[in-house]
Amino acid sequence: MGAVDFAEWAAPGLVLKFGGRAYTVQPPSVAAGRQILAAAIRGEVALGWVPGPVPPEVQEVLDSIGDNHPGLGKDVYEQMAADGVPQASIDRMAYYAVYYWARGREYATNLARLLWSTEGLSGGEDPAPKG
Repeated sequence: MGAVDFAEWAAPGLVLKFGGRAYTVQPPSVAAGRQILAAAIRGEVALGWVPGPVPPEVQEVLDSIGDNHPGLGKDVYEQMAADGVPQASIDRMAYYAVYYWARGREYATNLARLLWSTEGLSGGEDPAPKG
């Protein structure tokens, strides 16, 4: 039986740069993947993009998250905290990572621009969608 080294086709990590440092988030495990999808659904309901409420089976997965950080992973989250990254920035990177893993880079980047970018806004417009 032959062996195939699958490493070159495996999903790469997500590199997030902040404050002169680079944090590499590894692709999620199966369990974390479920939590990421559930978090993405909750976010889309909260943004008004998907009608709510969050389905009970999705809420069950959300309830299992506890103090875990499925989008970033425990190690990256703890390293960011140890490096003094502000909590609001960690939260935004975690949000980005959730959508990166759940929906892809383009979706996550567009969502981040919509939520947090002030580029192109005039006169104090709120970049967050209404709803």
